Amino acid sequence: MKEKVIVLFSGGKDSFLSTCKLIDDGFKVYMITFNNGCCLKSNCAEIEANRIIKKYGKENAEFLGVQNIVAIFREFFLPYFNMKPKEISKEYGELTISQFNCLACRSSMYIWSIIKAKQMKIKYLAIGARRSQGFVEQLPIMINKFKDFLRNYSLELLTPVYDLESKWELKNSILQRGFVPKTLDPMCLLGVPLDKPQDKEIQKAVAKFFDKIILKRSDKIIKRYLKI
Repeated sequence: MKEKVIVLFSGGKDSFLSTCKLIDDGFKVYMITFNNGCCLKSNCAEIEANRIIKKYGKENAEFLGVQNIVAIFREFFLPYFNMKPKEISKEYGELTISQFNCLACRSSMYIWSIIKAKQMKIKYLAIGARRSQGFVEQLPIMINKFKDFLRNYSLELLTPVYDLESKWELKNSILQRGFVPKTLDPMCLLGVPLDKPQDKEIQKAVAKFFDKIILKRSDKIIKRYLKI
């Protein structure tokens, strides 16, 4: 029997290739797209998912739809949204608005995926993150924290394209699998990469917020949703 994996599927080239690679490696993939309330054209991801399903067959790939994660996302807004800059700096360090949004959103995706994985008895999650994309939540400091987070629930995080830096190679890898490397991925209005993603102070602040707030609240959220 094939191993199953839930793929956090935006429909963009990175998650598209990641999904194909997982199928090639023998997994049955379950693609899920998320909407944090600030995404445009989330339904476009289904078009991309159907391209994969058409090629590989329903026995190897399924689309679980677009999941609204606003209720989880909002769990992390307070007290941060009402804090003064000097209070934020004292409590968490140099936590930028952009990276708070990406951290809270990505964490919400993981939380929902953990719940779904437990319900479906799946032990793998996968993402299309690449180290070079410019978001702190996709740098090693946070990828390793997310991996540890998932291990607490007996889940393993797979990152099929993480070390792929060349967009040329990315497109060629999609071409080699019989697809035109053009995708209609949704757009998040809150997703803003850093000009200097290697800024150590911002990385430390994101990690600190994750440790002090995200982890503290996640277990309660997961337990609550599993009971619904």
